[in-house]
Amino acid sequence: MKDDAKSLYIRGVALVILDKYEEAVESYDKAIQLQPDYADAWSMRGAALVILGRYDEAVESYDKVIQLQPDNADAWRERGGALTMLGRHEKAIESYDKALQLQPDDAKAWRDKGEALVILGKSEEAIESYNKAIQLRPDYEKAWSSKGWVLDMMGKYEEAVENYNKAVELDPNYERAWRDRGWALDMLGKYEEAVESYDKAIQLQPNDADVWYSRGLALVLLGRHKDALECFDKAIQLKPDYGRA
Repeated sequence: MKDDAKSLYIRGVALVILDKYEEAVESYDKAIQLQPDYADAWSMRGAALVILGRYDEAVESYDKVIQLQPDNADAWRERGGALTMLGRHEKAIESYDKALQLQPDDAKAWRDKGEALVILGKSEEAIESYNKAIQLRPDYEKAWSSKGWVLDMMGKYEEAVENYNKAVELDPNYERAWRDRGWALDMLGKYEEAVESYDKAIQLQPNDADVWYSRGLALVLLGRHKDALECFDKAIQLKPDYGRA
């Protein structure tokens, strides 16, 4: 390995740690110019491009990694993630399937595949994918929460709450799970519990207008109209569109 290319690669890694992603990409580009077959530099370049929202370029980087290392399961998985962000969900699933063919015990790939399946309306398959992720990693709070969301969409609110409960048990600071748990409890008519869940979500993320609005709706149904109005005012402050309904 050429020393200059390695130094540029290490510099890129340091820049990523400092959240300087544009500069990191430039450093990886220079490393690749010196050593076009530098798979790690291509891979890290792809990761930085994803963070920058430059998903087409990220896919190209991962394609290059795969060209150099066809059995690189991580590259196939991360390529799937970039394709998902581009809305190319069928292609993303193909990429996840290739990653799982190479590394069947990759819980993240199973969970990410589930996310793509949900968007395609394949709820039952998504649940199977989340179950596989959970089987491999029982402490994978994101898989529990994602499974809860699918069950929520299917109208299986009790089961959804059970999955959200597991997610927040594993990670009490998981704001999204607290929020989605509140919505499922609302659908079950458990408004007091829903408000408690929204309270936790707001404690973790005070600027989520949707949670404030949902909390307000639950308070209306509890007859706590003054408190509800305060929530609606906060939601409008954060998201003026709510005031135009």
